[in-house]
Amino acid sequence: MYDTSVTIVVISPDITASKWIDWEIEYSLKEISRDGRTSKTNGVLGVIQKINGGYDWLVTLTAKDDGCSVRTIDSSKLYGIINENRFNRINHPYACSKCKTYSQMDGSYFSLIDENEFLSDPNKYIENAYEKSEKASDFNLSKQR
Repeated sequence: MYDTSVTIVVISPDITASKWIDWEIEYSLKEISRDGRTSKTNGVLGVIQKINGGYDWLVTLTAKDDGCSVRTIDSSKLYGIINENRFNRINHPYACSKCKTYSQMDGSYFSLIDENEFLSDPNKYIENAYEKSEKASDFNLSKQR
C-alpha cells in the first residue's frame, strides 16, 4: 500500500469481523516515511457489496416531501475510521439546502458507492478518490482507528 494512491475497500456485512481492514484503512490514510521517501495520504473509496439483490443491509433510501431522495447508511455496521471520514469536507455546501444533505461523491473523504454503480464506471469513482487525496487538506481527516 506504500506506493499506492487509492485504496478500495469492499464494504460487506461482515467487514467489522476482520481484524485487519481498519488497520489497512488507517495505514492508507497515514503518511509513512521509508528509505528517505514519504508516502502520501491515499484516497479511499468504499464499494458496498450487493447482498440478495440489494443494498438494504446497509443503505436506506427515503423520499422527502420536497422530492429529494435521501440515502442513509447504518453506521453501526462500519468501522469508526470509516464513519469519522464521512461528511468531513471543510466549508462544503450542502448538495440540497432544503434537505441539508451532502453530495455522495464530494461531501465525504470516504465515499460509499453501491457495487453496481461502481462497476458501471470504476474510473469515475477511482478518479474522484484520487482527486480528494490531492486536496486532502480540504477535509477534516481522522487517520487513526
